[in-house]
Amino acid sequence: MKMKNLYRFLALAVVVCFAFTASAQVDRTKAPKAGPAPKVQLGDYDSFTLKNGMKVLVVENHKLPQVGFAISLLNDPIAEGDKAGYLSIMGQLLDRGTATRSSKQIADEIDFIGAELGVSSSGVDAGGLSRYKEQILELMADVLLNPTFPQEEFDKIVKQTLSGLEANKTDPKSMASNMRSRVLYPAHHPYGDVVTEETVKSITIDDCKNYYNTYFKPNKALMAIVGDITTKEAKKLVKKYFGEWEAAEVPSHSYEMPAKMEGKRVVLANKDAAPQSLVRIYNSFELKKGNPDVIPASVMNAMLGRGFSGLLTKNLREDKAYTYGAGSRLYSDKLVGGFYTSSEVKAEVTDSALMEMVVEMNRIRDTKLTQDHLNMTKATMAGDFARSLEDPGTIARFAMAIERYNLPADYYATYLEKLDKVTLEDIQTMAKKYVDPNHAVYLVVGDKKYKKQLAKLDSDGEVEEYDYKGDIVKEDPNAIPAGLTCKSVIDNYIAAIGGREKWEAVKDISIKGEMKMGPMSINVETAQKNNKKFCMKMTMNGQVMQAMYYNGTAGRVVAQGQEMAANEAQLAGFKQQAQMCPELSMEKLGYEMKLVGAEKVDGEKAYKLEIKDPQGNSRFDFFNANTGLKVKTVAQQQGMSMIMLYKDYKEVDGVKYPFQTITKMGPQEMPLTIKELLVNKGVDDAIFN
Repeated sequence: MKMKNLYRFLALAVVVCFAFTASAQVDRTKAPKAGPAPKVQLGDYDSFTLKNGMKVLVVENHKLPQVGFAISLLNDPIAEGDKAGYLSIMGQLLDRGTATRSSKQIADEIDFIGAELGVSSSGVDAGGLSRYKEQILELMADVLLNPTFPQEEFDKIVKQTLSGLEANKTDPKSMASNMRSRVLYPAHHPYGDVVTEETVKSITIDDCKNYYNTYFKPNKALMAIVGDITTKEAKKLVKKYFGEWEAAEVPSHSYEMPAKMEGKRVVLANKDAAPQSLVRIYNSFELKKGNPDVIPASVMNAMLGRGFSGLLTKNLREDKAYTYGAGSRLYSDKLVGGFYTSSEVKAEVTDSALMEMVVEMNRIRDTKLTQDHLNMTKATMAGDFARSLEDPGTIARFAMAIERYNLPADYYATYLEKLDKVTLEDIQTMAKKYVDPNHAVYLVVGDKKYKKQLAKLDSDGEVEEYDYKGDIVKEDPNAIPAGLTCKSVIDNYIAAIGGREKWEAVKDISIKGEMKMGPMSINVETAQKNNKKFCMKMTMNGQVMQAMYYNGTAGRVVAQGQEMAANEAQLAGFKQQAQMCPELSMEKLGYEMKLVGAEKVDGEKAYKLEIKDPQGNSRFDFFNANTGLKVKTVAQQQGMSMIMLYKDYKEVDGVKYPFQTITKMGPQEMPLTIKELLVNKGVDDAIFN
């Protein structure tokens, strides 16, 4: 071969080899195709059934010297009606005393062996070190089979329940839950029950005993045992402690599927001066556990509302900056399945946030999303599933679900295969089937001053208003008597607290009180003089926590050992606080007032005034319609809703003053009780400097 031809041959060979190599390389502009979904090895579990009908599942795991027991009662849900809350109380009573142990003895024995015990109306669970397995199981059996329902423990739980309900009155999520129960479900449906003060007060100890005696039967019980125990040991112990539990027929209950929502229905629970609104859009439908739609529908929901990759967060947080986060949830259920979007947004964009939720709900229905988004979502869900398998209890939970809902034996073993098969077409199909913003409940907990904007979202142009219990608020045409004005409400208040002449004669007031913040006690001292000077000091254990001083021209603030001159905004606030009775001259001081309605406060009618201070900050003051006294204020402070309740008015030197003020911010309640109030005793000017 000639040298020239050799070069041509080599050049051709290089080109051919390069072309072959290039065609064999991975195209990095495209994601590689996923391999087949792995088979899941869930591990084995044993099962046996006692003669009384109780089925037991045993998952052996000897890696750690621990064991857990759980008994679930597979009873149908029951509507509690006008005694809503009694099932919860009954469940709490199980470990409050047995035939041989007091509540304290049960707690002491559990603590002594370092175990845990949980009780509820649907069963009992316990766990601890495996060397104490028999002691744990014996205690568990005792509280399950031999509760005595002591009256004194019942009374304690009722009191605690009522206290919790009081704290929940202004909690947006509790208000939303109650409204959802009333709106989505019909009367006499178990999901339509709402626990209120009235229902709790109607519960008796016999209600709890009757439910226990009727529904706590072994033939409706499913037990799971997980951990360092053999099936042989488990069978011996379970027979010993539960073998004599007598079976009996248990009533069954069935309920009709709620009617499909027609059109868009906007419902609102008012929260005066709320800086944020809780907004949700609800759909209800039939979707039972094990339905083939559950997995693809869950993927669809994750693409719409899971984390930072979800459409809702990208829109409401990243694009619009309405909120810190937004999400959605889809759930299957024996009675009623459901879907909802949820977020807490700035109050002024309440209606806009709901509209953007609708945009994303329609997007996932009408637009095919990207394959990358689908792949990422499925990978995340597969990872979550794989991590859950690291917990031995997962196998027991899966086994219990298979038994409880009659699922196929390989339901969880084939989960990853079914997840892998979900396509973009499936996502749209599921969205069109289960996500429907045109036939939904639009639920809002927030300031009702945005009611007019929200009405535009409702199919009928009307917003239904509900109270914190989920009861509909009915407009009273006679709520505000003819001729009643802001001025007359304020004049009645001034007359009720002693009269204009008496208050205009007040030159100074000094107060000493005690405020409770949980277990802490804080001493509070305030003084005002000539409506021009003000000071306040809060101390605990002799240490100054916070202090404010204003002498009419200059002010200073002391906090955590640091002192600084008051800024312009603080001085404006001090000037307002120097007013001993600002209602004497609201207009002169620059306040704007509006009579906005009447509401119940502590069960009595009160007139509601919206008051805007000279700085533009709004609050709502409530005045008792009969006594004229101010009974409540709702305002914003540091981005939070604050409620102040005024109680125990007493007369001092001709003027009346509330000797107890209860301040509520979120779940925290801070009562302030006045110990000493002095009027016109000559407050020294030096204390204001």
